[in-house]
Amino acid sequence: MMKLKKTYQLYASFGLVLFVMLGYLVKFFPASLKGVDRQVQLIVRHHMSDALTSFYKVVTNFGGTVYIPILVIAVLVFLLLKKWYAEAIFITIDVALMPILVFIFKHVYGRTRPTLPHLVVENGLSFPSGHASASLMFYTCLMVLICQRLNNQQMKWLVRVLFSIFIVVIGISRIYLGVHYPTDILGGWLMSGSILLITYPIYDEVRFKWRFKGVQK
Repeated sequence: MMKLKKTYQLYASFGLVLFVMLGYLVKFFPASLKGVDRQVQLIVRHHMSDALTSFYKVVTNFGGTVYIPILVIAVLVFLLLKKWYAEAIFITIDVALMPILVFIFKHVYGRTRPTLPHLVVENGLSFPSGHASASLMFYTCLMVLICQRLNNQQMKWLVRVLFSIFIVVIGISRIYLGVHYPTDILGGWLMSGSILLITYPIYDEVRFKWRFKGVQK
């Protein structure tokens, strides 16, 4: 357990270093990111259509401040009814951390949103993406909780693939809708993923102890 915990911490350290490096470029050398941001924007927005716009407008809501709190509450109620207390604490704390950290880092880096036409109304600063960080955190936590209760390996991989695709599509939606640079999405994923790598082994250890002691199911 300790060796595994250190491995997660090592990966988290790499993620945080990459996040800080990316933030440094955003803050002091934004021109260095224009090429890669522009290229990805062109790829994502190359074939725009009314149907695709409608699709991304729906999808993007699943990473926002309306849908995720509702989903978190629904999951939390379910977990408490099942007496899965460690799971409830894990997902609540991790998801609640995201808007706090995003707010802080947005003001640290002070990046304005893209000058592209915005297809949805968004205000405030751009880096890191709140939708990207919140969606990765919530849906990965949910994926972890589901996979821990599944015995079938094929089903576990199916859940992982579906949730991963959904997280990526939410990130792409922010680029398509013109409200985030691709590096905003990457920053959100790096920050959120690193926090998750730090908290997951702590949660897993608490969950094991509580189940052993009969504190929870």
